[in-house]
Amino acid sequence: MFFRKRNIVIGLLFTAVVISACKKAFNDANSTNDSNLTVNLYQAIQQNNGTAIFASLLIKSGYATLLASGTKSYTVWVPTDAALASLPSTILNDTALLRKFVGNHIANGTYNAGSVTLQRIPMLNGKYNNMIAGGIDSANFTASNKYASNGVWHIIDKYIPARDNCWEWINNSTNTANSKALLQFLNYNFFDSTLATQTGVDPNTGAPIYKAGTGIVVKNKFLVDGVNINDESTEYTFLVLDDGSFTTEYNKLSPWFKTGSTDSTKTLTGFWLYKDLAVKGSYAASALPDTLLSQFGVKVPVDKSKITASYKTSNGWVHVMSQVNFNLNYKFPPIILEGENPSGFAADRTANALYRIRINPNTGATFKDLLMQNYGYAGYWIRYLAKGLNSMRYNAYWVSVNDVQTTPLWTQKLCIDSANNPTTFTYVTVPYQNYNEVSLGQFTIANYRNVNLFVVGANTSSTSGGSVSIDVDYIKLVPAF
Repeated sequence: MFFRKRNIVIGLLFTAVVISACKKAFNDANSTNDSNLTVNLYQAIQQNNGTAIFASLLIKSGYATLLASGTKSYTVWVPTDAALASLPSTILNDTALLRKFVGNHIANGTYNAGSVTLQRIPMLNGKYNNMIAGGIDSANFTASNKYASNGVWHIIDKYIPARDNCWEWINNSTNTANSKALLQFLNYNFFDSTLATQTGVDPNTGAPIYKAGTGIVVKNKFLVDGVNINDESTEYTFLVLDDGSFTTEYNKLSPWFKTGSTDSTKTLTGFWLYKDLAVKGSYAASALPDTLLSQFGVKVPVDKSKITASYKTSNGWVHVMSQVNFNLNYKFPPIILEGENPSGFAADRTANALYRIRINPNTGATFKDLLMQNYGYAGYWIRYLAKGLNSMRYNAYWVSVNDVQTTPLWTQKLCIDSANNPTTFTYVTVPYQNYNEVSLGQFTIANYRNVNLFVVGANTSSTSGGSVSIDVDYIKLVPAF
């Protein structure tokens, strides 16, 4: 009991010492910063020796009023007078550019310098900058964590340029005309009901009626369906083809996107050309790997000797390339349609359908398939939809697993566009215990389009014995260039 009481007393004394030490540290910090906390951010910057130029820019841009208010807290990265001596006169003499420039040094909230490895910070001008322990963007801290009544400010040895982002860069570029024109061609009008003016309600349907011409916004297929390099919050590496390499790669792809109109072919070709040329992550030229992997799983070769120019942007890097020699096998990978994901059936035979999970005894891998037996329907078919098949030849394969019977062995065939199409493939016997791909032959798609594929069973209507069966693990379509 004595030792127990003694331990309790010792513990209480230790806690009291710790609390006292923490309280003293807190009071010391507040005591040190008291004079700072009596002035706002603008006053602190204006009164500081060596930051008078930025203080004058705060007044000229209108941000001084914001930083003098006490309604919110801010962080300001203040370039020294020496750093601002080289600021271009084009910025100083343009109100909009000046406000954009100054806003690139101010953020909502407080960001203290310290052991931060990397923090991407949204600035008041809509841009983002990367802050690390020793600085922000390419500027280093010469003084940090200087407090005011409404925030914190740091002094930096360089100013932070308000750069274009990757998307703004291509739209403002003057030396990549073909790529710029193609990407702008991918613009389209989109109706956004939240931005439209409602004038009434349709009495028949109850649907809202909107004023003509309202709610229309311009979107871009590359940004929406590809990679949104207009997003400031994420960093990207964007490979832009110069005019010569653009023509080479565009002409290489366009035969695979034949459609009924020139514009739709141009849209498809352009989108497929550029969808793999932007990847997440910021890579300076020296840090680029020899191969990038796009978000679509396409390998993009990078020959650094073909980089003609590199540009730092507000959300990454743009590299102008004189060549990006795509391997067509990477650009057009095989299309796989899983057997357990059909898009339709000849008739409802739910009772005869088995969605199975099996193990391949040769590899030990688990797979799913669809097996149908004794469905009593001559020429029964299962339909699969292949979206966006290119105008090219395809080699067709399937894996069809018969692990249920050695006799009778059933037959099935693959048809394109129609279950009654006699010009595609013939019936194939499905052997027992074959887990390998079976080559079915080759077919040609004349124009880029969605294609229905039909796996068709035997032309008999038995309801027993397993002679009418269909099994699909997957169908594979491999481009044949």
